[in-house]
Amino acid sequence: MKTLVVIGPSGCGKTTIGTRAAEIAGVPFFEGDAYHSEAAVEKMSEGGALTNEERLPWIARIGKAIAAEAPDKAVLACSALNLTIRAALRTALPGEIGFVLLDVPPEELRRRLTQRQHHFAGAAMLESQIAAMDKMTDVDRVDGTKPPKAVAKRVARLVDDL
Repeated sequence: MKTLVVIGPSGCGKTTIGTRAAEIAGVPFFEGDAYHSEAAVEKMSEGGALTNEERLPWIARIGKAIAAEAPDKAVLACSALNLTIRAALRTALPGEIGFVLLDVPPEELRRRLTQRQHHFAGAAMLESQIAAMDKMTDVDRVDGTKPPKAVAKRVARLVDDL
């Protein structure tokens, strides 16, 4: 099993790019947000940031779902903003793991989040997410400001390279 995890803060395009890249690569797509508990979604809806400890059961649920449902390769959208969470994903997910950061400047993230509707992770969470990000030395980087089709093609090539 091999999984490419599309990472970054809210508004960077994880779901959009991850979905398209998975389609191009012909592999299943998993939306990490779908595995949050109701309590976590409520906390984030109010602008609260989850602690790493609060994220661990979520990571475990993601790992179980991918292990049960993905035959060979998969794409996962998951913020994974720090080394602790990426290490937890490496433990929870079966097989080889790769990470790709959709690199988007904070001002563009703010703009995108003010336009986004019907998602619990809004602009109120952005500052805490940016503060939680580490230097991301263990990830590939892709310019998330480029047209989505081009970014998805680049990410799909990373899936193929796993």
